[in-house]
Amino acid sequence: MTLLFGPVYAVPGNPNTQLTAPEFNLRPGFDPLECEDILHLNFAFLDTVLSHKFEGFLEGYHIYYRSPSVGLDNAADMWLRDDSTVVIMLRGTTAKMESILEDFYCAMVPAQGSVSLSKHKSFAYQLASDPRAAVHAGFLIGFVYLADQIQPKIHDLYTKGYRKFIVGGHSQGGALCYYVSAWLMQERNKGILRDIIVKTYASAPPKMGNMYFAYDYDNANLSQWSFSIVNTEDPVPEMPLTTQQVDIDINEPNPLLNLMQRIDEMSLLKRFYINRKVNFKKMKKQARKSSEAYQKYLGRSLGSIIQKTLPEMVLPASVPTTYFVRPGVPITLAATDEYRAYCKNAPKYFHHGIDPYRFLLRQYYKGLPAFVPITKE
Repeated sequence: MTLLFGPVYAVPGNPNTQLTAPEFNLRPGFDPLECEDILHLNFAFLDTVLSHKFEGFLEGYHIYYRSPSVGLDNAADMWLRDDSTVVIMLRGTTAKMESILEDFYCAMVPAQGSVSLSKHKSFAYQLASDPRAAVHAGFLIGFVYLADQIQPKIHDLYTKGYRKFIVGGHSQGGALCYYVSAWLMQERNKGILRDIIVKTYASAPPKMGNMYFAYDYDNANLSQWSFSIVNTEDPVPEMPLTTQQVDIDINEPNPLLNLMQRIDEMSLLKRFYINRKVNFKKMKKQARKSSEAYQKYLGRSLGSIIQKTLPEMVLPASVPTTYFVRPGVPITLAATDEYRAYCKNAPKYFHHGIDPYRFLLRQYYKGLPAFVPITKE
């Protein structure tokens, strides 16, 4: 990347700090070149020793901090871009069992609360303003342990005048993007990080919150600052399974419940006829049973296993919903003939890899450098 530097400017809120502003300054809207850089930076997680400090890893980016592996084997990198943008990268699922369990621990908990990390330490979080918003419990665990690590670094950079942030990650790291960017935006709303800009590139992200979280998050971004990048051949963005319950997952006034009430007020003959054709009460019951089974096996049962890994951790009480959705502006990368030729003899789960996403990005956006695989898929 060639950096074209513009004039020196004063950082808002910190007039004594002078930074050099390049012409590609962070701006709203999807930027394929920026997305390519974020996809590329995910590969740094393959280097677990950080021995060479990533000098020259990606032109224009310099490593600032790498967190230890915490929680359910989560880690984060922080990079400084040459235009004084802070890039926070979240690691995806690793081969360790606790990392895999994080993906499948599908209880839902409130999007605002406090998690006890140990007997003497807790982390208060707010990821949405809507009290109905709820999030995936496994990913919340990953988030709170990471946020506890990177919060001092973020505040230190803020005091030095940094105001622009990009949050990126792939797969599990993509899900965590939404938590980190939502948290930063809430910190901005509270006046703690009062004038920051936050942009998010989540690639291959699974679903990670309920509809009320998505409403809250997307409203805060106004369709300009957060992007959900999906390869249509990738199964991971379709996870986890979801069940929408008639009585708790729809806004009031609820048309279905109102219709059920009107049917109950009809004559016996009419009720009998309609219920033979469309049994709304049975639909309501079956959806609830499905959700309850989900909460039992991928909620409480997996939660008890995770508790053995993190015995001092205490989550907020779960909420009885399994209506999972994914926020962010969709950047849909549909498979093309060229892509199918590229992956003709590909191994299992190939479509979830980062290089397939990089290949497809070039199928739809011009101006990117020629595709060169970074790893063997």
